[in-house]
Amino acid sequence: MSKPRTQTFAVAADEATASAPAAVAGPPSPPRGKLKAYLGAMPGSGKTFAMLREGRDRRDGGEDVVIGFIETHGRARTAEAIGTLEVLPRITVDYRGTQLSEMDVEAVLARRPQIVLIDELAHTNAPGVRHHKRWEDIEDIRDAGIDVITTMNIQHLESVKDVVERITGITVHETVPDTVLDRADEVQFIDITPEALRKRMRHGNVYPAERVDMALRNFFRPGNLAALRELGLRLVAERVEVERGGVQAPPEDVLTAVSGGPSAEALIRRGVRQARRRRGFCTVVHVRSIEDAVGESGPEAGWHRLAVELQTSVLEPESHDIAATLVAIARERGCRHVVMGEPHPRGFFAQMRPTVVDRVIEGLPDTDVHVIARYAAAPYVPQDRPDPDSLLRNMKEVRPRGGLRLYISYARGAGATTRMLDETRRRAARGTDAVVGAVSGGGASRLGTLPLLGGPGSPASRGVLDVEALLTRNPDVVAVDNLAGLTTTGRLVGHVLPRIRAAGINVIGTVHLSDLHSSVVLMGALLNRPADRPILDDSSVDAADEVELVDVPPAELEERLRQGEIMPPGEAIKALQGEFRPDVLTALREMALRRVAEHCDRRLVAYMSTARINEPWEARPRVLVLVPPRPGQDAVIRRAAAHAARRDDALTAVSVRRGSRSEDEKRLLGGYATLTHQLGGEFVTIDGNDVAATVAAHARGHRITEILVMRSGRNSSSKTLRRLIRLMADVDVHVVAANDA
Repeated sequence: MSKPRTQTFAVAADEATASAPAAVAGPPSPPRGKLKAYLGAMPGSGKTFAMLREGRDRRDGGEDVVIGFIETHGRARTAEAIGTLEVLPRITVDYRGTQLSEMDVEAVLARRPQIVLIDELAHTNAPGVRHHKRWEDIEDIRDAGIDVITTMNIQHLESVKDVVERITGITVHETVPDTVLDRADEVQFIDITPEALRKRMRHGNVYPAERVDMALRNFFRPGNLAALRELGLRLVAERVEVERGGVQAPPEDVLTAVSGGPSAEALIRRGVRQARRRRGFCTVVHVRSIEDAVGESGPEAGWHRLAVELQTSVLEPESHDIAATLVAIARERGCRHVVMGEPHPRGFFAQMRPTVVDRVIEGLPDTDVHVIARYAAAPYVPQDRPDPDSLLRNMKEVRPRGGLRLYISYARGAGATTRMLDETRRRAARGTDAVVGAVSGGGASRLGTLPLLGGPGSPASRGVLDVEALLTRNPDVVAVDNLAGLTTTGRLVGHVLPRIRAAGINVIGTVHLSDLHSSVVLMGALLNRPADRPILDDSSVDAADEVELVDVPPAELEERLRQGEIMPPGEAIKALQGEFRPDVLTALREMALRRVAEHCDRRLVAYMSTARINEPWEARPRVLVLVPPRPGQDAVIRRAAAHAARRDDALTAVSVRRGSRSEDEKRLLGGYATLTHQLGGEFVTIDGNDVAATVAAHARGHRITEILVMRSGRNSSSKTLRRLIRLMADVDVHVVAANDA
């Protein structure tokens, strides 16, 4: 790698000043450079490696590619991946007697490559260089017409910082505004399962040996990794959903009320997330009360700076009546949602009087009011919690002895076969008895030293699995390409996996989303599938221990198809009219992201149950809607289902039974239960005389993150609602507008 050059801030400033007149008098600015971001759920997922691989491929394809900044973290494979790519020199900054190495933005601009690779988008620069943050450097580089490929982890996205900190208990110091990622031309998710990453760490591929044990016990606990992974998958799925377009609901603006106290930043992030999901604008309001002045205010306050960074508007009116002021502003601005903090208890008699939240709910009957829980600063971790690895082993003890690891892609040609073979090769290199049981397409040419079941010319080389030959061979690991492929007896590979796993053989396989029954049902004729192409039951994927997504932007996949890398030209023409149409690829990609997130969520819930983690985590919201045995609740259930579907939330409808029910009530609830199941939710009946206390206990016991309460007219301040808000200090309460009930 090139040696750094030393530069002081004064020289940088002089150079910038000297170049300013030339910039004004020079030729018109070139088209703005594109930005591609490799997004990962956690360190060590392979983002930098993927960025370097793309850089080499594009350089080999004739494009001018350089490395502006790379951080190998001492990882040998990452250093090797640099290969012969040109690495621009860094600058060295003297900061408090320490020499810090930073990217030389001027060198990038002077070199003017077509593409520059820049690692760690969220990095904070040393004092005295061009900008405070690296993402600001990248903006300058793009303004010069240079394309940028970069990397970042989900934990560094500003709007989810609070969620990450609450899950992991670790403070995130460096963040990137959401707008930076919003403006990226491509975001590609680099997926890895918690089990695979922890194995990678033990093999010394992420941290030095002396740091591994400590990391595995802290940030890299299985629950943390699973939750961050699910956040990343769902975030990219939401982005893809926006890209897909189609008919969308009108934008809905959000008002976020803050007191200026410690909870202000979390509330602002929550309000921004609400507004982003609804394509609306967020307004932050801090009512400065003479009687009850709390926390900081003004532009220097931390929450105020965050609000500006997240591109919200900020209002700080003075008023003696906080609730009335919030109601007036929400009405004036036409806000469809109000986000507020859970009120703090102030003694027994104070609890009997209406709070600011109560009055806002009462004053805005046609507005959704989101009462946000008072979460602890860090997740509850029992002192006697078992070791994470023993938890994982216990979770797998109920499964057959042979494991199942799947690489899922949303279309053929994404690279799932390559990932499967690479994983099999790594295991074989560590002494595992591994064999390739079936490989389709041109995969046989990429086997290298991997043994093929039956040898060249066998059914395995044509993508057909010989189950009897495999059981006779009895390897530790078998790689099976395409679970929708056939066995020698004509059965689908996915349907014979239980027999193989029962024999103690671990399976590494691939599956294409377009071959799953659920995808065929949802996408229908859009896939333009041949009538004789097999359809795989979804249970084959659901039974996997590990499911890892192979994510590729649709444009890149389409380019591979046109270049003949996926199928022959005759087949490619048909594919471009069916499953490779841009709109179909985008829809399939979103489905794949959500499908893997769903599998991840089930594993996360199992982990949390075993680890006795009771506080709800917001990796996937779990919504509870209260359904009384009264007529007209169909609309309530449909509204709740639509709300849950917007974010792919889990939905539970709950009816509280306080005594015997009439036949009419039983008939109504039976219909409501059927409707709930049809809309993808779960219907539960629980017994209890106190509705609010019974619902609160159920919510805590089932890790509910949000309770939907429907209201009608001016009954919103009912005793049950007010008690529920007070009891649910650790769960959000969403009071839905009367005109939606």
